[in-house]
Amino acid sequence: MWRLLKQLFGGKTSPSSPEDDGGEIVRFDDNGFHRSSKMARNMGWRQDWSWEEVTAFGFSFSPAMFPDPWFGDYMEDEWFVTVLNENGPENIFFDAAWLNIDRLPPALVRNMPGLDMARLREGLAAAAGGYHNYEGEGRWQGWSKPAPKPARRPRAKVKTVPAAKPKIKKQAK
Repeated sequence: MWRLLKQLFGGKTSPSSPEDDGGEIVRFDDNGFHRSSKMARNMGWRQDWSWEEVTAFGFSFSPAMFPDPWFGDYMEDEWFVTVLNENGPENIFFDAAWLNIDRLPPALVRNMPGLDMARLREGLAAAAGGYHNYEGEGRWQGWSKPAPKPARRPRAKVKTVPAAKPKIKKQAK
């Protein structure tokens, strides 16, 4: 709610410090993806994932979980990273203001070969339609880790057995 008001009246700017966004920190470096927030730190939740655990990256434009008390329902624009956790894949969402499509972190670009920037820009264009652009709802995945190739098993050698000669029954005379 307050994020919406801040953006409406203060413009969309990237948080300059963790305190500006409720203590949230988002970082991509050569070790992987890191997201920390005050709540995650207090709850002892996992905050760091290696590049081997990152499986997808994209942009989401969807209805906010909680309506604003003054303006009602509105749309939220967020980046997401899909990571593998102990329980399987998990989507981690963070504010769109944390990344600029024209200045993505070099480690992110390096570790996501084939990143589809055009696909991400489609999502950003939908979000540019405003907080009440409900028709623009969607998810745009710009990158996903290729599925691992199945291990090739060596072919079993098949022994060929010569065909048995058919038995001819002798007819009684």
